[in-house]
Amino acid sequence: MNEKRKKMIILAVCAITLMLASILGTYAYFVSSINNDNRQEAEVDTGTMRLRFADNDEGINAKLMLGESITKKFTLENTGTLDATVSIEWLDMINTYTEGSLTYTLSYSETENGEYTEIVSSTNVPTSSTEFTSTLVPDITIPVGVTYYYNLEVTLNNLNDVDQTEDLNANFFTKFIVSQPSTNRKYTLTIDPNGGTIDGSSEIQTLSMNVGDTYELGTNDTTGYRKFEGWRVSGYDSTLNDTTVTIGRSNVKIEAKYGSFKIQEAVKAIENGETPKYVNATVPNFSNVATTDEGVFAMEDDYGTSYYYRGAVENNYVKFGDFYWRIIRINGDSSVRMIYDGTKPHKNGEQDMDRFTHSSMQYNKISNDNKYSGWMFGGPQGKASTSKIQAQTNETDSDAKRLVDAWYKENIEDKNLSDKVSDTLFCNDRSTPGAASTGWTQDTGLGYGVYRTAFGAFNRLRGATGNTWNTSVNMRNPKPTINCLQKNDAFTVNDVEKGNGDLTYPIGLITADETIIAGGGIMLSQNTNLLI
Repeated sequence: MNEKRKKMIILAVCAITLMLASILGTYAYFVSSINNDNRQEAEVDTGTMRLRFADNDEGINAKLMLGESITKKFTLENTGTLDATVSIEWLDMINTYTEGSLTYTLSYSETENGEYTEIVSSTNVPTSSTEFTSTLVPDITIPVGVTYYYNLEVTLNNLNDVDQTEDLNANFFTKFIVSQPSTNRKYTLTIDPNGGTIDGSSEIQTLSMNVGDTYELGTNDTTGYRKFEGWRVSGYDSTLNDTTVTIGRSNVKIEAKYGSFKIQEAVKAIENGETPKYVNATVPNFSNVATTDEGVFAMEDDYGTSYYYRGAVENNYVKFGDFYWRIIRINGDSSVRMIYDGTKPHKNGEQDMDRFTHSSMQYNKISNDNKYSGWMFGGPQGKASTSKIQAQTNETDSDAKRLVDAWYKENIEDKNLSDKVSDTLFCNDRSTPGAASTGWTQDTGLGYGVYRTAFGAFNRLRGATGNTWNTSVNMRNPKPTINCLQKNDAFTVNDVEKGNGDLTYPIGLITADETIIAGGGIMLSQNTNLLI
């Protein structure tokens, strides 16, 4: 492994940059519970159907590996005086697995040990997070006194090129029932805009329709960064052709589908030289705090294009090293920069000291010299700097650096987790643009000793160039950057091509620029909803 690409962390006070392998999960199993009565009887016209389960078990509760299947055996017996036609239904079903992950087949035989014939080939189990009734198989005709034997097989599929992470915590639950032939019944069509609007309405619509009826979907409109990707159809035998729904022999739900930025897909795209999907193409107004989830935006950094989360984001959690983190951005080298968020999950805006590694600590106890603005600085503590070069020579650790270095050693290095951490630079910008740029008439631009100096971040985040500094002008038009202007300020461990190679551990503080692009408050304002 290239030693130049090995390490970098930034904490909340401390945040961290991880390689993708530490983020991605692996699949083990899913748990399904299919609960049924041992025997169900249903009168259909003048006939009677009896449903029995061969295992005399009222349900199925099993753990399946990807690609494995589970089989439920049951019989359907006509105990009446006339031939009868019925449908078998999934009843009160909940299936929160990724669409297509669960499929089923159904086969039958006229004798218990005879040859079985497939009557329903591999079909997706309908998905729904609320109780849902759908037809398993429609319109079965069974003569008087005859018993048919059935095998229902449910499979958890390994889907190629599909992120099945959500399947790790998904649920599948259903009962069964025999009911009237599907052709004699009306079915419910449910249309769910799922956060968008259909013909101006965001309400869920329900309609009662017959088999073969059609319905024309209206125009779906969405706001924000999510992108409409079409419609999801749940329900046996119903079809959707463009925007025309044709009702089959079951209740059917039409739900709007959206795509959003996914970290795993984005990292793979960057590594393949592609642009990640669902990146907001606009430039946000950095003078405003972001109190809602504004999505993901792009900005150039020292490695290429970085993709950063902005606002009250809720899909950027990662657990690493027994700690919880929030993703700030993907760096231009495809590593992921994260910020420490505690030993347990926390909601946006939650005030809890667990979210910090340290509190009530000074960046540096001594502050009477420009050199103490540095993550590292020249000369020992207490000795005045005599030039900008001397002040910014990376010899002595700041108090903050000593604290977070110790935290990293104890919680990352000593737990043998350092090989998961990337050596992507952390910028401690000590550039000195001077009064002509900062607009602060007292700015000497010298950057050492006790000479008044405004550093680069002040110039970028205060507002328009050329104004005399005061609180009314400050931060009107911030222009943050995640490029590091001076190589000496680009802190790395081993990388001396992009960075200075002066760090012992890949750890540092989040920058003011990163706080602003994430939607943070500016100077006297604050944002308690911020993702970080």
